[in-house]
Amino acid sequence: METLLELENVTKTYGGGAEAPAVDGVSFRLPRGSFWAVMGPSGCGKSTLLNMISTIDRPTAGRIRLGGQDLARIPDRDMARFRRERLGFIFQDYNLLDTLTLGENIALSMTLQGRPREEIPLQVRELARRLEIEPLLDKFPNQVSGGQRQRCACARALAARPDLLLADEPTGALDSRGAGNLMETLASLNGALHVTVLMVTHDALSASWCEKILFMGDGRITGEMDRAGRERRAFFLDILDHMAAMAGGVGYVS
Repeated sequence: METLLELENVTKTYGGGAEAPAVDGVSFRLPRGSFWAVMGPSGCGKSTLLNMISTIDRPTAGRIRLGGQDLARIPDRDMARFRRERLGFIFQDYNLLDTLTLGENIALSMTLQGRPREEIPLQVRELARRLEIEPLLDKFPNQVSGGQRQRCACARALAARPDLLLADEPTGALDSRGAGNLMETLASLNGALHVTVLMVTHDALSASWCEKILFMGDGRITGEMDRAGRERRAFFLDILDHMAAMAGGVGYVS
């Protein structure tokens, strides 16, 4: 499969190098159209890794390429446009604008991209239909549930037609039912629209929806696991076993 995202010996060190690297020599290739998770406890480096992929932060060493483009070579003046056109983001806290309706939140990224004004309402409704929030488009974020807000955030991220959708603990603020619904939706969109998704999480249940998991510890990739056609429940149980082994049988602390 075609590689969309490539990391080569990516390292991030803070404090002038006096401290241990937050990310230490991470390398992997993410195929286009795949759905992967990066798992690990708090402080393992997974959020720092996501920040570098999203261009919010820069590596101390190593290279990150998206579609063959070296992110370090993008001029600062072009960075905002790169994020807007090539990347989509789903955050734990939704990050919606409270003064805009759900429909207006979804339309915002299309407007910023300069899409034809007459096409935007149709595209908003199509995304909302896929994410089962079409009846809520005229409501404001504080008038809907957390799961519905996160579905809106997902629609907004997809509205930009990004090459890569980055999800940072997207189920962290949801109850178990809302989390399951969101992950089922992401998996469905990945399959139907071939959206490439890279998700950071410490939740085994959320990760069980993915095709592949990279496990992180102390800034490094410590293991990986492919779903390889297994039923999701079986994959979930294998993830739990792996997490217990990583924790040395003491438990996996998030």
